[in-house]
Amino acid sequence: MYHLISKFVFQSRYWILFICLNYNFTSIAQTFVNLETGAFFTAINDIRSGNNGTLFSLKNDFQTPVSPFLRLRVGYLLNKKNHFSFLYAPLKVVETGTIEKDILFDGKNFKANIPIEAVYKFNSYRFTYNRRVISKDNFKFGLGLSLKIRDAGFSLKNRELSSEYFSVGFVPLINLQANWDISKKMGIDFFGEGLAASKGRAIDLSLSGRYSFSKNLQGNIGYRLLEGGANGTIRYNFIKLHFIFLSLNYSFNKINKEP
Repeated sequence: MYHLISKFVFQSRYWILFICLNYNFTSIAQTFVNLETGAFFTAINDIRSGNNGTLFSLKNDFQTPVSPFLRLRVGYLLNKKNHFSFLYAPLKVVETGTIEKDILFDGKNFKANIPIEAVYKFNSYRFTYNRRVISKDNFKFGLGLSLKIRDAGFSLKNRELSSEYFSVGFVPLINLQANWDISKKMGIDFFGEGLAASKGRAIDLSLSGRYSFSKNLQGNIGYRLLEGGANGTIRYNFIKLHFIFLSLNYSFNKINKEP
């Protein structure tokens, strides 16, 4: 079942990209492609796996490197108010080292002072709808809902043992979007998605400055915070990741000024 879901998710993003780039929308619809890249570093990544598992940190128990990342979003704006998009955001951290304590992970005891490899994966796929409720000449604000599909988990491996836990899950999120035009060429953009419950939360916030190279091409530079996790009986994981990013947004069939 896991492999079927994964295959569907991976294949669906190519179909969505094809539809967004090739479908003949009406003159009041605008398609776009947004590519974001940069570097991120770990502030918190605490993990426990198993009823009596050891709580350890990929930040404090390992030497976490600054890592590159890539995100792709495709979508369209319909009738100047309805914003639809699909996000593909892979994320993977691989760390190796020797730590000074035993780690009980899914019932297996990884001994201290033996070289060990830890892998953390959090691939995210999101279907987003946002409706503009304020649409002025220099300021726009929207509210909406997102469906997040996350392919996530972690593993440990040394020369004696290996254990892993990866799963696919679905999470609904609330999103907010705000765009402020400072001038004809420059502006400030905010986009956030998130939801919190008693056993966990998921938060993805970005704030960036925008520059318009042409009516179809805009570039952004900014900061992103990815934070959240789950506190389960068997598994525990909470993260806080900081991103510095650059992005390019190219719009097709552009008929109006669009942040």
